[in-house]
Amino acid sequence: MVTHLDGRFWVTLRLLLLRPGVLTQEYFAERRARYVPPVRLYLVLSLLLFALASLTTHVQSDTARAADIKATTAANPPVDFDLRQLGITPKDCSATNSAWPWLQRTLRASCERNIDNGGREVLRAARSNLPRMMFVFLPLMATVMSLLYWFPRRYYVEHLVFFLHNHAAFYLAMSLPLLVSLLSGAVPALARIEPWIVGAVTFYAPWYVYRSMRVVYGQGRACTLLKITIVSLAYVTFLMVTLLFTLIISVLTT
Repeated sequence: MVTHLDGRFWVTLRLLLLRPGVLTQEYFAERRARYVPPVRLYLVLSLLLFALASLTTHVQSDTARAADIKATTAANPPVDFDLRQLGITPKDCSATNSAWPWLQRTLRASCERNIDNGGREVLRAARSNLPRMMFVFLPLMATVMSLLYWFPRRYYVEHLVFFLHNHAAFYLAMSLPLLVSLLSGAVPALARIEPWIVGAVTFYAPWYVYRSMRVVYGQGRACTLLKITIVSLAYVTFLMVTLLFTLIISVLTT
């Protein structure tokens, strides 16, 4: 993926992070040439986030294994855990049942393949499948927005672009503490500011959604707060469903 690291890219990032909702407004005001397109921006920043997350996982796992694991697991469990650390200890795949014979055979075959490694391959597959499943999740959330903002009527693509920009901003913000975590191995002083960065990102996310909704949809504070509450509940519900389907698909394909 070519990120086009030119002036247009940096202008897009600055507007995306510091002026919630304005990039979406600019897109539908036909001022698109000066900014990175929403889908490309989303893909680049999602690749950045998941690459940093994977790299952080490997670094932390290698560090944990290099130390005395028995002495440190209680206080600092390795990130690259298996299902047994969640209390799931599959010992007999005969208990895997389903009303559909083909699904039962598939589940048992997957169980037998993964029983020796504690499900680690399933979790790795889930991490790989999650970015793809987000392309199902975002249209679901755009549908929720189209129901909430039915008057004045807006095109479905407007809500979809809104969520592409919001998620791109979240991915960029979440990449920062991961990057600091990686660099803290070489610069130990960064470890002291990492909790502050995580806290800032935690407060930044809800403020960003609220502000971007105010800017893009132009409704009052009370109405926006009510709608952001509904959106948050829908977000958590659909995210849990998406994660569940991601895990199911990962089990069936490993």
